Order: sequence, then C-alpha cells, then structure tokens
Amino acid sequence: MQLLDNFFSDKLAIDLGTVNTLIYAPERGIVLDEPSVVAIHKYTGEVLAVGAEAYKMVGRAPHDAEVFRPVKNGTIDNFEATEKMLVAFIRRVQENHHKRSHMVVGVPGSSTTLEQRSVRDAARDAKATRVDLVDEGLAAALGAGLDYDDERAHLVMDIGGGTTNIAIVASAGVISSTSLRIAGNAMDEAIRDYVRSHYEMQLGERTAEQVKKQLGTLRTSDGAAAERMEVVGKDLSSGMAKVVEIGTDEVRAALESVLAEIIAGARRAIEDSLPDVTADIYQTGLILTGGGALLDGMADRLRDELKLHVAMAEQPLAAVALGAGRLLGDPERLHRVAIRDDVPVWEAQEELVVNW
Repeated sequence: MQLLDNFFSDKLAIDLGTVNTLIYAPERGIVLDEPSVVAIHKYTGEVLAVGAEAYKMVGRAPHDAEVFRPVKNGTIDNFEATEKMLVAFIRRVQENHHKRSHMVVGVPGSSTTLEQRSVRDAARDAKATRVDLVDEGLAAALGAGLDYDDERAHLVMDIGGGTTNIAIVASAGVISSTSLRIAGNAMDEAIRDYVRSHYEMQLGERTAEQVKKQLGTLRTSDGAAAERMEVVGKDLSSGMAKVVEIGTDEVRAALESVLAEIIAGARRAIEDSLPDVTADIYQTGLILTGGGALLDGMADRLRDELKLHVAMAEQPLAAVALGAGRLLGDPERLHRVAIRDDVPVWEAQEELVVNW
C-alpha cells in the first residue's frame, strides 16, 4: 500500500515564509529555495515571473505588471497571488505533473484558525489532495536535529522574515508556541526609519536589506574602526538622489529596538512555563534557527541576555522545511502533531467579529 501511495503521490514539505519559500522532497532534499515574490500581469492575471526573477522587479516593476509579496507576517495576505506562486513553485519541483501531492506546511505558533484555513485552501488550490499543518517551532526543532524521544523541554527560536516564532517543545510535541510579528523585515524597516530620521533620506526595501546583510552586527566595535558603506536613496526635500555613508555602529543602534522585543518575547515564554520546564530549559538551552540567526552576534547576544547556552542549527535557513520533511517520513508522528482542522466553531468564536 505504501509503494502505491508513493507511486501516485508527491510528498512535499513547505516552509511558506514571508521572505523565502523552501520546498523539501524526500530522498531529494531541499529542491526549491526562492524569494516569496510573484509578478502578475495587471490585465490578464498571467504569472510573468516568480521567485528570484520576480524579486528583480521589486521597486522597479514594468507598468503592466504588479509585484506581490503575498505572505506577510507569516500569514497569507493575498490569497490569489499566493495560490499562483505556489502552483508555479510546485510545478518547478514536481518530476511528474500528473501526481497528486501530500503537503506538510509550517505555520506560525500564534496563527488563528482562519489563517490556518487560508493556508490549507491555498495548498489545495495548488492541487494538493492532502494538507497537514505543523507548528513552525516544532518543525524548526526537528530540522535542527532534535531527537524525537528527548523528553526534556527545549526552547526554540526561529527568526524568520515576517515573524519570530518562540516555542517550547518536548518529546516531539509542542508545550507552548507564540509568534512575534517582528523579525527580519522589521529590522529592514528599522534601518529605513533610522536613515529617514537622521539623513532625511528614503531608502528602498532592497537597499535596506543589503545594508542589514553587509553591516548588520550586534557586536560592539571595541575601539576598532567601524565598517562603512555608501548607500544611495531619495532626498526627502528635493526628491533627487542622495548619497550617504552608514557605519556598523549606526546599524546596530537602529536594530536595538527590534532585538529588545525579540528578547522580551523569549523571556515571557520562559516566565510563563511550568517549573519543570524552566529547569529543563536551563539545562538544554536555546535552539536558534531562521535567517535572523545569521545576523552577526545574534547567538552571543541571546546567550548573554537570557543566560542560556545557545546552539545554532547547521542549516538555520532550511530548518523548518527539513523538520517538516522528517515528519513526512513518519506518518504516525505526523498524525499526532499535525494541527487539526476540525475545531468546533464555538472554540474559534473569539476570532469571529460581527458588526451589527
């Protein structure tokens, strides 16, 4: 029966991120890692480009095209654009276009029932016959190599593009999970705000991201000369091009407020845990994943602030997709940890708003 299922279906694990989408296929590994961007013709609805090709159009799209980042803060913001993007990505990785797909998708810990439903619907519209949702925190922990049978509690922080997911997991199950809508994109925006207020200049989102990658650090210079780079933006008073030099010390100051919120979220997760869980976390430390883990000095800063040992995943960017992929190979455990879609209406009533 398992052989027949493998013959007629494609199994895919998907990390549908705000910045990047990753797809994992059993026995093939990570088969797609592309920006979560799609360019659509304004009048025909045709997909003009997707992924890296569409990202090239951000901030400089042709007049007849609209460029979408359809996933924001870890949830679907534009359903139609998300569906078209997923269809294009899945076609790219499927070896047999006639196969039906079983998809496992990671979702933020604080996602609502309605947000989870939109992810399921988008995946089904992308020709999936079965969709399982799993908590991003659990998937990240498994992708970082956490043992299924480790009964101790572990604190897991996945710093993505749109959200920072902070979860506590034990025995391959979720004890608690929450997502903060502040992560890599918020860091980019903090850099843009800093430049706007200090230099009266507007930066494009791609330029801000480049500044973060090149100058972003949480380490102090300790007397050494700060690294600097030249950036070009738009003068707010004249509307003309303007060139300024920005240093690492300025970028560190711009990122401080974002980092403070992330650290505060981790502290709340620990403070709200039961005594045995807190004791376990003291012993096991913090597992760090996501693109934000690559920011220079991030692991050291979290270690100093939280007084915990910090272990970074070997592949922090791919941890959620790899963890969801591990669950694909263990159907019984996947059934146990998958987020159910049969929640009674009255349990989700706080998410429903009625205006009389």
